[in-house]
Amino acid sequence: MSTIKVEVTQIQDIRPHGNADSLDLATVGGWQMCVKKGAYQSGDAIVYFEQGTTLPRDVADRLGVTQYLSEKTDINGDRVLVIHRVKLRGEPSFGLLVSPEQGMELGADVAAFYGATKYYPPLRSKAGDADVADPRFPVYTDIENLRNYPNMFVDGEEVIATEKIHGTNCRVGFVADGETRILMAGSKGIRRKQPDSTAAFRANTYWHPHSLSGVTALLDHLWQLGHHQAVLFGEIYGKDVQSYAYGQNSIAFRAFDLMVDGQYVDHEKLVMFCEKHGVETVPIAYQGGFALATIKQLSEGDSLVGGSHGREGVVVKPTAERQDAKIGRVILKYVGDAYLFGKSAQQDTTDL
Repeated sequence: MSTIKVEVTQIQDIRPHGNADSLDLATVGGWQMCVKKGAYQSGDAIVYFEQGTTLPRDVADRLGVTQYLSEKTDINGDRVLVIHRVKLRGEPSFGLLVSPEQGMELGADVAAFYGATKYYPPLRSKAGDADVADPRFPVYTDIENLRNYPNMFVDGEEVIATEKIHGTNCRVGFVADGETRILMAGSKGIRRKQPDSTAAFRANTYWHPHSLSGVTALLDHLWQLGHHQAVLFGEIYGKDVQSYAYGQNSIAFRAFDLMVDGQYVDHEKLVMFCEKHGVETVPIAYQGGFALATIKQLSEGDSLVGGSHGREGVVVKPTAERQDAKIGRVILKYVGDAYLFGKSAQQDTTDL
């Protein structure tokens, strides 16, 4: 999951809307907005709310934007107002922008001032029981939105873009307790209790990868090398997981990251381990020099996994692991316009 950010920033450019005389197109970060013609100029300071942000009703009323928001049910069962995306005369428009309040400075995150929070859709039924969290079995990195951080990669920097599979985040692995290896599995935020039979392993959403011979062999190999911890992160997808089934009649697993002894390995090493042991990985859509236009193009098109639907988007990271002072580990997602404007985005659920 990504975090929410409501930033005082600037409009990068303004250009005419090709199909509407009364509208301009504005670029803010990596997002496009449709705005009233002549209302803004390039360089103007604005407050930008990305799509998927909630606003309290009194704040929305004060800003005069209530009629432009969608009322939805959130993870707590409450009805909330959500900033969304629309198409105006054929052009996508993401989020909301308003003029800054007096005293707001460029670069400030003013989410708290507006009472803005991230929208979490209703909770999906959980598979398996929750177990006690273990710090040796960490949750996966929060993946920020590349449209919010379009300058996180330098143009030409060597990156890998993998297809973002529309499923549920899963982690499996082991930790050492002295000479004993303890198997673990979990969803994004919750460690799950170990099933009591092989058949139950296969049927349990989050323990399912432990029933796959390739995953078992990979983890066995890392244990035999003397490692005290290994966590294989991946996506469970297929029938009845999300609205995209990828042509699967049951659930399937693909790995996208690997942590060994507390450190994420470079993608090349992940692929090497997975190929050696027959573990499927998320498809690589691109490897080469970074360009935002290239990533945007890669976020659309047919899925490389399978099925008759398109891609949800791509996940981009440098070929060599690195950290950033703002977001921590550098790994970002770019969700495609086709997915965002499709029915599947409206049917999303949250899984803890």
